[in-house]
Amino acid sequence: MITLYEYTNRPRYWIAHDDEGYWLVPARDNGWHEREPFIGHVTALRKVTDLGGIDLGMPDPEAPTPPLP
Repeated sequence: MITLYEYTNRPRYWIAHDDEGYWLVPARDNGWHEREPFIGHVTALRKVTDLGGIDLGMPDPEAPTPPLP
């Protein structure tokens, strides 16, 4: 399961947390494909409850997370 958080230190980016760790994801359509590993402090996070119409292009929740290119 992937949980999204608003990254208040860097607007228009979200932090995604899944079984593989934390990812920095641009908060725009297909941003999931541009994600990169997140390294930093995750103290200023708020759970995203409304994607605001953005389709991140995230994988099927049942499928394993593919490796980054």
